[in-house]
Order: sequence, then structure tokens, then C-alpha cells
Amino acid sequence: MIKLKALLNNKWFFPALIFYYGTFYILFGEKYPFNGGLSTDGYVFGTFIPDFTKSYFFDSYYVQRILPSFLVSIFFKILSINSVIANIYIAFQILNLLSIVITCYYFKRILLWFKITFKNQLLAFTLLLLNFGVIKYPFYMPVMTDTFAMMLSTILLFCYIKNDIKGMVFTTLMLAFTWPMGYYHGLLLLALPISILPFQKPLKIQKNLIYGGFTIYILFLSLYLVFIKKMDNTVLYVSKIDRNLLFISITGIALLYFFFAKLFFNKTLLDISLFFKKLKYERVLVSLGVFAIVTAIVYFLNPNPTPKYTTVQVLTDPIIYALIKPLISLVADTSYFGVVVCLLMIFWNDFCKIMSQMGWGIAAAIGLNLFLFGITPQSRHLINILPWVIVFLAKALNKYSFSNRFYIVVGLLSFVASKIWLLLNIYHIWPHLTFDRNGCLGFPDQILWMNIGPWMNEQMYYVQGGVMLLIIAILILTLYKIEINKSNKLLQLVRRF
Repeated sequence: MIKLKALLNNKWFFPALIFYYGTFYILFGEKYPFNGGLSTDGYVFGTFIPDFTKSYFFDSYYVQRILPSFLVSIFFKILSINSVIANIYIAFQILNLLSIVITCYYFKRILLWFKITFKNQLLAFTLLLLNFGVIKYPFYMPVMTDTFAMMLSTILLFCYIKNDIKGMVFTTLMLAFTWPMGYYHGLLLLALPISILPFQKPLKIQKNLIYGGFTIYILFLSLYLVFIKKMDNTVLYVSKIDRNLLFISITGIALLYFFFAKLFFNKTLLDISLFFKKLKYERVLVSLGVFAIVTAIVYFLNPNPTPKYTTVQVLTDPIIYALIKPLISLVADTSYFGVVVCLLMIFWNDFCKIMSQMGWGIAAAIGLNLFLFGITPQSRHLINILPWVIVFLAKALNKYSFSNRFYIVVGLLSFVASKIWLLLNIYHIWPHLTFDRNGCLGFPDQILWMNIGPWMNEQMYYVQGGVMLLIIAILILTLYKIEINKSNKLLQLVRRF
């Protein structure tokens, strides 16, 4: 038992484990069978490899995502490899595998820095790796920038807690051409050094202002986009908003923003005078310098004007998608990221308390990400903050003493929710099942697309919503026991931890 614990606690165990898994998948696993393995976005990134400046898609939107393709291009040129689709597919699989391996290495070091217990480290790695977005998607549909962005974001967090300014600058520059939201995280962390703050309950007026600001913002914007701009009628290739349930859907996203507001419920965090007292202006200058460098690079690259993905569309699509069905974002996030989403719902207050104590940089970065994209059912857009969220959730849980049964239940639920066991290419097994000619909303296409929120059909929305509720119920029954209150004779939940 001691040797097993030492093995699991070794900093190279999980990097090695995912390396062997990824190698096995690349050699023997399923591959996306259409367009040579390239999805729509994958085709775009593939055109960047010969010479991204000559690609039709090289515009002001995709210039922020060219780095992984550029690295693959350099690799091909060094080894004299032809940039055919088959080679591009394998190269991105390898890049994604190395990205997850490096993520695991730095993730372990972050957990050690925060003094997370051994059991909660295992819990954190289970949540990080056993989900569809990390264990399946990067190898099945690899020609994307998601996994590389997750790696860079993990390194960014590590450099931040270590106060490694050079590492943060380098990582932020790489994120600028990989994942726009990660780039803005880097700018915020560069400007706002880490400050571990004491927790104080906010004043009632502060809570009301934050609650009101978040909920009024999303209510106004959703009503404006749907009823005045009628933007839901212009969104293509996804499920349409269910008008019969629209009121419930709007109430649902307002409720999500209501809970997002709790991230800032710390009187110390809201102390403006303390903020300026702790502010280091040389760090602000470094952040501005990185911004200037990125702006200059983009200027000299001279990308084409974006024909499609304007800033307005990028910021409004998540709201429209979130209104397709009530709380579809939570259903989609659970489908894509697994049990971590359910644990966050159960321990949200603990998580927010820890987040508010991490200082203005972390709070601003996570808050901005959730404020802009927290309700998007296209969950892969949140992959960059997945390691961050798991780290701070593990830190929040670190104060509790859970039974071994809890960790076993989470492990089993994570295995099931990850769909690592699910065959995606079933039409190769049953030839009478063919590619759905009406898009991705029918079967067998839904076996893949049910995991990517806006393309989840109504049937799978209800099925996966039921699975999410079942997971939450199992977790609650593992964490609590039902007893009869002797005073009022009513049933109550009593903590087991």
C-alpha cells in the first residue's frame, strides 16, 4: 500500500499515465471519419500550416489562433513532412498529447504549492483527466487549439503563484496567438500580483449591488438580443430557441449570473483603497508592454478584416445559445467536463470563498471569463480555465475530511461521465446507420454532437439533463445522510464530512 501511494504521488505518474493512454489512442483509437479527420475549424487550422499568411482564413479573428498550426508547420519543415491531411491529423494528436502531459506536470506542482492533501490531489487529477473534453475530444477531433490553450493557461497559473514574471510574459505572448481569453487573463495577472486576502463577509449593500449588476445585465441583454435585435433568427447550424420555454430559459441564465456574483463576495476584495495600496505600477507597465508588443505583431502580420466572427458575434452568441433550452449550459458542461461541474454546484459557496481570497488578479480573470462565456453551452470555450477551477475547488475541499467512499464514487462517476468507453463511429459497426443528411441533430451524429452543447438535440438534452441530476443526487447521498429532525419531525440532510 505504501509503495502504491508513493507511485501515485510521484510527480511523473499522471504525465506518464496520460502519455501511454494518448499513444495507445493515436495508434488504435477512433478517428473522426469525415473530411479526412478535419472538422470545420480543423479545416481552417489546416490551411494555416503551409503558410498561414496566404490562407484565405487568415483574418483578424483567426490571427489569435495561429500558433499551434505554426508550430506544426515548423515541425513539418524540419522533418521534411508533407502537409497532407493525414499528417496534419496525427501531428495535432501528438501536439495535444504533449500538451496534456505538460498540463499534468504543472498541475501537480500547483497542487503541491497549495498544499492539497494526497487524496484531494487524486480527486483533482480524476476531475482533470476523466472528462470528454480532455480524454476523448483532443484525440478524436484534434485539429483545434483547445488543448494547447489549456496547457498554456496551466503554466500561466503556475508562473503567477511563483511570481515568475518572465514566464508569465512568455506564456501570455503565446496565448495571444492561441486563445484570446487566455491572453487577457495573462494581461490581468501581469498587472495584478497575487495577494492572499482574508475573508470578510461583504456589507449587505455591496451584495445587493453585485447581485443586481450581474442579473440586470444578463436580463437586459438577453431580452434585447432576442426581442429587439432578433439575433436568434440569424444564428445558423445550431438548435433554435424553444420559445415555449423561453421565460424559463431567461430565468435560468439570470440565476447563473446570480451565482457568478458570489465570486466577489469578500469585503477585503472590494476594498478599493487596499487594492491601490497593493497595486504595483511596474507590473501594470509590464502588462501594457506585452499588450503593445502583441498589437505591433498583429499590425505587421496584417491579417484580413474578419468576414464573419466579429467581436459582437463572439460575445453575443453564448447568450443566444444559452437560451436554446433552460439551463442547457449546465447540461452541456456536465456532458463535456463531467463530475467537476456537479461538485461545483454542490460546493459553490466554498469555491467562491476561496476564489475571493486569491486576490484581484485571479478573481478578475475567472470573473471576466465567466461573465463573458460562463453561460455558453459550447463548453470547450471554457477549457482554458478548467485546471484553474479544479485547483481552487480542490483547495476549497481541502478543509473537509471525506470518507474513502466519496472518492471511490467520484472516480466511478467520472469514468462513466467521461464516455471513454463510448464508441463514436458506430456507423462502421452497423452499416445501415448512415451520416445524418439533415445535419448533426440526428443519430448517429448525436453520439458526438450531444457533447457539444448547441448541437445537442432535444432528446439528448433531456437524457443528459436527467443524468446530471442523477449524478448530483448520488453525490449528495454520498456526502449527506437523511435523518428525521426530532424537533419538527421533518426529514433533513446531515453532513457525513
